[in-house]
Amino acid sequence: MADHTSELVPFTRGVPPAEVLLVDELAKLTTQVLEESPVAVFQYAPIGRNRGDERLRAELGRHHGVDPDRIFVSNGSLQVLDLLARHLIGRFGRSVLTEAPTYDRARQIFERHGGQVTGVALRGDGADLDQLRDLVARHTPAFFYTIPDFQNPAGVCMSEEKRRALVGLARQYGFLIVEDTPYRRLRYRGAAAPTLAELAPDRVLTISSLSKVLSPGLRVGYAIGDADTMVQLAELAEGTYLTASPLAQAVAARALEDGLVERSIQRAVTFLAPRHDAAVEAAREAFGDGLLSEPGGGYFVSALVRSDLTEAEFLAAAERAGVRLSRGSAFFPDERLPAGSLFLRLPFQALSLEAFRRGARALADVVARRVR
Repeated sequence: MADHTSELVPFTRGVPPAEVLLVDELAKLTTQVLEESPVAVFQYAPIGRNRGDERLRAELGRHHGVDPDRIFVSNGSLQVLDLLARHLIGRFGRSVLTEAPTYDRARQIFERHGGQVTGVALRGDGADLDQLRDLVARHTPAFFYTIPDFQNPAGVCMSEEKRRALVGLARQYGFLIVEDTPYRRLRYRGAAAPTLAELAPDRVLTISSLSKVLSPGLRVGYAIGDADTMVQLAELAEGTYLTASPLAQAVAARALEDGLVERSIQRAVTFLAPRHDAAVEAAREAFGDGLLSEPGGGYFVSALVRSDLTEAEFLAAAERAGVRLSRGSAFFPDERLPAGSLFLRLPFQALSLEAFRRGARALADVVARRVR
C-alpha cells in the first residue's frame, strides 16, 4: 500500500476552524478593555471566595437565565471539572458513572482524584438507562457525568425522553448529574431539548465554556449550580491558582455584552452545517450501521465497527492509508473497547468535505481488508 503520510487526514482534535473565529472583533474589544481599565486587568483579582468577574457572571447569568451567584468562572471547563471532581469525589463516594465512550480527559480527571469510573453504554439517543438503573440501584454513585448535546467523542445527542427519565432516576436514587455542555449552541438541525438543569436544577451541576462559541484561547469555562457549591469551588480555586485571568474574563464579558458571542455562534453554525451534513453522509456510506448517530450539531461523528484487528494494528494500518486517529480505547473506562470492536471518533469541523470523505473511505477500506 502506498505511503500517504505526507497528506494525512487528521481525525484527532476538536479544534475550532480558524474560519469561525472573529479575531478582528475580539482584538477590537480587547483594545477597548485595555484602554478602559488597564490596571485592573493586569493586576491580581480580588481574593476571598472570588467566583469570577462580576460583570462576566452577570452576563453569563443573563445568557443562561440564572442568578449570577450560581455561577463560578475558571480557566476553561477542564479546570472547572477538575475542581468539581475534587469537591465531589470522596464527599459523595468514589463511584463515578460516565457514558461509554466518554470524553477521555474527563475520565482521566475522575481517576486522578480517586474516582472508580464505570461506563454506561452509549446508544444513538443517549446512555442506556436500563443499565444505568441497574448500576444505581446497587450502589449510589457520587455523580453521573454526561455530555448530553453532541457528545465528545461520539456526537450523540440525548433525546428529551431520556433526559426526563435520567433526572427521574437521579431523584429516585439520590445521585447528582454533572452535565457538560460546550457544544450545545452548535446545533445545525432539529430543535433543542431542555438541558438537564432545566429539568432538575436540584440534582444537576452544569459545566460549559466559551471555547467553542467564542475563543478557546481565552480559556473561559464556568460551572452553574447551587450557590454554596460555587463558593466551595472558589475556595478550592483560590488555594490552587488564586483566580482566573482578569483580562480574559473582562474580554469575555464585553463579548457577551456586545453580542459578539451570538454573532460568533451564528457564524460557526452557518460554516459548519454543510460540513456536518457531508460528514454524516460520508460516514454512513463508509460504515453503514456502524455509524452511532446523526448528531445534528457539534464537531463529531463516530462509528463502532466490528474487527478482529487489535487497536494498535488498526491505527498503524490507518496511518499507512493516510489517516491519523485518536485511540478509541482512550474514551472508555479502563480503556477497554467492546469485544471485537473498534471505536472511531471522526471530527469534521476542521476538515474540507473532500478530506473527510477521503479519510472515511480509507478507514472503511482498512477494516474491510483486515490489514495486519
